[in-house]
Amino acid sequence: MTRILLPSAIGDGRLDTLLRVFSEIRVSTTKRIDLDWTRVTEILPAGYAILACLFDAAVEHSCRLENVFLKKRFHKIPLIQNLMNISQFKSLPRPGIHDSRVDDFILSGGETSLNMNFMDQVEAKFGNLLSEDLAFSCRLIFNELMQNSVDHSTAERYYAYAGSWKTEFHIGVLDMGITIPAKLEQKYSCANDVEYLMLCPEVGISTRRQRLGGLGLSHTLDLLKGHQGRLIMVSRDAQMRRYFKRRHIVRGRLKHRLNGTWCFTRFPL
Repeated sequence: MTRILLPSAIGDGRLDTLLRVFSEIRVSTTKRIDLDWTRVTEILPAGYAILACLFDAAVEHSCRLENVFLKKRFHKIPLIQNLMNISQFKSLPRPGIHDSRVDDFILSGGETSLNMNFMDQVEAKFGNLLSEDLAFSCRLIFNELMQNSVDHSTAERYYAYAGSWKTEFHIGVLDMGITIPAKLEQKYSCANDVEYLMLCPEVGISTRRQRLGGLGLSHTLDLLKGHQGRLIMVSRDAQMRRYFKRRHIVRGRLKHRLNGTWCFTRFPL
């Protein structure tokens, strides 16, 4: 049995501990992992999408998760209830089982097709927080991230989230499909996964062979720059964090591999 102490905030911040859980699920010989929630004081909007991916990984690998010292205030969330009862799931349920629309976030699971209603739900719920320009930019960015997940990752399911946190608005898409480096290395040659992540947003970079592509992520960066936002991309063995307000980029290797691609964005309100 493995016991892992979860971080105080579950979200798109430091991901080492969360990615370690995925790694332990893949290699566990006891097929049981205890998640210790003692320190957890908050779950960011992105955190719920990460936990949905964690649920899927545990069910796929027949790994039992025990949630220890999980605070009651989180129990009302459908996803948390599913995690608490994960031993009842012998096969993967449809991702919509985790769908939530609560005070500060929306979580929605998708399957191999575009979720055309997600941003309508987001604007209906958070329209009082978002300017018309920011709402439009979020719609464009979300559509690009979702399109990339459906078209390129070949994942059978993905999770989209949106929500407010402190003075920010967060939105993103997570999948556990073919990674960005794995797709790009079919056409380009980079020294490592960090370079592949740095390469993917450049204009003209695409895995398409018959026609040009590679404009969507470049436009996403332009929109984020215009709103002084933040982009976090995590895939296979690398992560890239771009802080447009500070004109700063952090990039590096992950301690634990992510067999998928997670894209998180943040905007100041």
